[in-house]
Amino acid sequence: MRIFRPYDTPRDGAPVLAAGGVSRRRLPLNFRAEDLPLFEDALEMVIPPTLLLELADVGVSPEGMLFKGARILPESFSSPVTMNYFLGRRRSVLKFLFNSHLLRARRRFERDCLWIVDDWSAGYFHWLADALPRLYAARKAAKDLVLLMPHRYRRLEFVQSSLKAFAVGGVEYIGPGEVYFCRKLFMPSMNIVPSGNYNEEVVRGLREFLFGFYGEGAGSGGSERVYLSRGRAPKRKVSNEAELLDTLREFDFRVVHFEDHPFEEQVWIAARARVLVSSHGAGLTNMLFMKPGGRVLELRRRDERERNWFFNLASASGLEYFYQLCDAENPDEGPHTANLVVDPQLFRENVRLMLAE
Repeated sequence: MRIFRPYDTPRDGAPVLAAGGVSRRRLPLNFRAEDLPLFEDALEMVIPPTLLLELADVGVSPEGMLFKGARILPESFSSPVTMNYFLGRRRSVLKFLFNSHLLRARRRFERDCLWIVDDWSAGYFHWLADALPRLYAARKAAKDLVLLMPHRYRRLEFVQSSLKAFAVGGVEYIGPGEVYFCRKLFMPSMNIVPSGNYNEEVVRGLREFLFGFYGEGAGSGGSERVYLSRGRAPKRKVSNEAELLDTLREFDFRVVHFEDHPFEEQVWIAARARVLVSSHGAGLTNMLFMKPGGRVLELRRRDERERNWFFNLASASGLEYFYQLCDAENPDEGPHTANLVVDPQLFRENVRLMLAE
């Protein structure tokens, strides 16, 4: 079985959708020198140009895997790490190929397709930060292409709502028992830098594009100062959130649970926020819709040194970034699930600092 090398050199002659460049990020406004190891690797990143790649005779599974014969394409995956994890489970690979070639209905799709997702794109953060920027970059070509996606995206409200802003030549969902074989499949080149690094021109263009679609002032609710609560989430909550409420009330913060709001309302709650505070999590992605010059405070785990996604997004969005390091409620629990314990006194100091002119 031959597997494509991850993130091969882009094809010669592919149209450039967005120029690349160097993303340089300022240190947080409340930066402490002892925290330099958290940020030093993220202060400068080369962002490659986004190209419109063309693939011929590609199979697409309902899980979102791209393949040709027995070759699984690296563009199926968000990173070499997730690709190597999947490909390292030989039984899973053989099962996938057996199902795709023998057990599922084969459909030959003759219309030219557009592909913008990978194995992480069904999550809110990765849809907004990775998939939608690809669609925005390819928006002119998309008018003549059918957007092809796995069936699970049909059920995601934020996907359906955000797609309304784009003119595409149709949307086709791959059913759970089908495999599509596409004559021509076009795709914006996936990032060849780690997820969480952004083409700043594309990010800011996407924000203005969505504002133009929804109309200035659309949606309901909104507040100049917003605290995004993960209190109803099954994991990564602030375990002592009740201790922060006095500070939040004193400084006139509105406490918001984004799960109570459809996508359009989330856009405008964030768009009206001058200050946004939240723990590390998907809801913080909505900083994308804040006006440049806004301020963001991220509550993040003290020993988490790899995920600067929101520090980077704040920079790409023209926002001022603050942070507070927090202990895990259970130090033995992994960063994807552990709740945080926030120092209330330090939280108060950071909020006061954020609100200072």
